[in-house]
Amino acid sequence: MLEQFSKSPSLLSVTDYEEHIWMLQLQQPEQVNRRFNLWKVNQGLDIQLLIKAIQDIIKTTPDLNVRYTFSDEGDLYKYPFDDHSACLELKKSNTEQVFEQVATLKAQSWNAEFHPPFFTSLVETEQDYFLILALHPILDESYQKSDFIQAIQNRYQQYSPNNMPLVLTEIDISHHLDTSFAKAPQQPNQTYVSEIILEEFRNTLAEPEMSQHDDFFDFGGHSLLATRIIGNLLNKHGIEIQFNDFFKSPSAADLAQYAFVKSAKTEKSTLQSVDKAPLTLAQDFLWQAYSAFDFSPIYNLPFAVEFLAEINEDIFFQAFTDIVERHAGLRTIFNSANGQTYQQVVPTSELQQFKWFWNSAESKDATLASEASYKFDLTCELPLRIRLIRNAQGRQTLSFLVHHMVIDEWSLNTIMADLAHAYLDRSNAQAPNWKAPAQSILDFSLLQQKQGINQDHLNYWTNLLTGATKGLSLLVSEHELNAEKEKPPVQWLELKFAPEMHEKLLTFSRQHSSSIFAVLYTAIANALQQQGDLKDIVIGTSASGRTDPEFFDTVGYFTTMVAHRTQFSASDSFQSLLHNISTMINTSMAYADIPINHIQNALGMSADEGLLFDVFIHIHSNNALNGALKTPQGQNLPYRQILPERDESMFGLHFEIMENVIDGQHQLSMIITYQAHRFPTATVQSICEKIKATLAQI
Repeated sequence: MLEQFSKSPSLLSVTDYEEHIWMLQLQQPEQVNRRFNLWKVNQGLDIQLLIKAIQDIIKTTPDLNVRYTFSDEGDLYKYPFDDHSACLELKKSNTEQVFEQVATLKAQSWNAEFHPPFFTSLVETEQDYFLILALHPILDESYQKSDFIQAIQNRYQQYSPNNMPLVLTEIDISHHLDTSFAKAPQQPNQTYVSEIILEEFRNTLAEPEMSQHDDFFDFGGHSLLATRIIGNLLNKHGIEIQFNDFFKSPSAADLAQYAFVKSAKTEKSTLQSVDKAPLTLAQDFLWQAYSAFDFSPIYNLPFAVEFLAEINEDIFFQAFTDIVERHAGLRTIFNSANGQTYQQVVPTSELQQFKWFWNSAESKDATLASEASYKFDLTCELPLRIRLIRNAQGRQTLSFLVHHMVIDEWSLNTIMADLAHAYLDRSNAQAPNWKAPAQSILDFSLLQQKQGINQDHLNYWTNLLTGATKGLSLLVSEHELNAEKEKPPVQWLELKFAPEMHEKLLTFSRQHSSSIFAVLYTAIANALQQQGDLKDIVIGTSASGRTDPEFFDTVGYFTTMVAHRTQFSASDSFQSLLHNISTMINTSMAYADIPINHIQNALGMSADEGLLFDVFIHIHSNNALNGALKTPQGQNLPYRQILPERDESMFGLHFEIMENVIDGQHQLSMIITYQAHRFPTATVQSICEKIKATLAQI
């Protein structure tokens, strides 16, 4: 690594390798080419900090700014050069000319007597900064490209007052640097780009009447759908959009201003459907945790809804069978052999061998609670149990119990949408006609195994979290702890907000290029800081983990658990804290394919240390468990979610933000589940009061 170097004497001896490269450069310069790489720098960059970071690397690494010369005795030496400006330049340019800048630099000759082997160029365009790095092969014996990038990122974060990471997105420039050094292709005009973005908006939101200037979020857009659009734009059209830009410019016309059009679309991976595969990285983390809890029901997802109108249970069974047949993950069993766990798809022809559906006549002694506590044996039974139960009022309630190994929240939305489609078709005595087949998570597993872990993404998280305070410590009185001794170890309470709170937070978040989730996240972090006089805190949240658009509609466990470090300063206003947190979360989404166990391992944590964080925050937006089935006669069969009891939690404090639309009205609430032996009720109530006080001032 490049973090520690001592000062060098004025003349330095060279290695045999350096002498060989020097001689080759002198005699056959066409065989010794400097290597050029290009990165796009994250928005919100402090350019002066980046300059300082690069200058420090140059100053503390003498090999980067040396010149080569002969001594009077005819021996080859190198000597440090005091003027560091030869290694760093600042330029202004247009985005479409960045590739031309690289080509121009590459065309320049290099002379060991006059030029440094290390060179960086910071190019400022209308909206972005780009970093060009040029390395001469004479450095290859001691350094790699990744060493320099890692060192620059470390220095930048070290100097940043808020410990913000430097995010560098590498851009493939090989297509643009042919021997003719042709100019980079012109970027398409913004009108063309905005039309493509608008078409993706319309398709994703099912809003064909959206216009160029309509707000993405006004039409039901949210972060998960933004992820889908970003992926589609990049993979289908070669248009790169940053996650932060959705909140700054949420219309197609405005978003086009921030688009970067690459030279080629991302090639689609060749997918071959399989029936057996290893676990994905995310599944592997969950399986390890599941094993640590002795395969208990802690990872059961006990979804439940109440039907407000009578449904046909035979048709419902047919429709759900269609769903299980369509989505292979729902008919998967898990087995281990030779230290590795595999997932195996049950063929549709064998489904009748498994009992997974019970109608209300079969469920007279069953309750939602008894279903929720069921202990799956995933080695020999399907990972879901669908049961209809009559409640005390005679209404049908649905217990939809599914194991977390095969589903995440995105999957739930897919299932409920497909169920509505299948129920309507089966009501017409027809099998459902799907627009496209559903990809299997087993196919994704093989693709991910082939690609491996993205080291740059892993480095992002280690840069962000190195030195962070682990867990959460709050001062709690003995009296408060004693009050919890006779109560359940895990408890929960609901923080309800007035109907106007949703519109209030929406307006405030728009004013600050943020989101309702980020505002509430910041309010929670701020309350915890006040409660414990914290200097910093690591908070966990979830990310979709769906990095490939081919799998956006796949049912499976893709979600990654990510950790964000927030540092507090006495001078921070709520608005500045919100800006820092919003930028951090949105920037991190592009790197959120790395499961937390790999991040913690890279940080030097052992598996038995548990999680880096005690606090977990996530949002349930536009909950799919509030909706309606339809009949051929146009009748709605509405259903409403029944909140499950919460008697287990792997987090000390778990904040669930519930953002629902019921009968066209937005509803906002927060459920806090807590380990009462660590964070007693009085403490949690105090935190809630601080959250409410903060929101009241907005």
